[in-house]
Amino acid sequence: PPPVHGGNNVLDCCLRTRETPIPPRIVQDYRLQLVQDGCDISATVFITTKGKCLCAPLQSLWVIRLRERLDARRVRTIP
Repeated sequence: PPPVHGGNNVLDCCLRTRETPIPPRIVQDYRLQLVQDGCDISATVFITTKGKCLCAPLQSLWVIRLRERLDARRVRTIP
């Protein structure tokens, strides 16, 4: 019989976050990872210009500021 996989296999979850601020110039987007979506921890997942995913704590001040900056950039680029 085929192996049985848990429901989390399709999710790309952060297992830990880093407190070290990420330079804004290398970040192009972000998404939120939430426990209710099936991951073990909640996190902000920043996507770099090279396509890497970097996990950061949701409530850190630098994370909130970087998300706001990306949101402002996104609003300006929508026609």
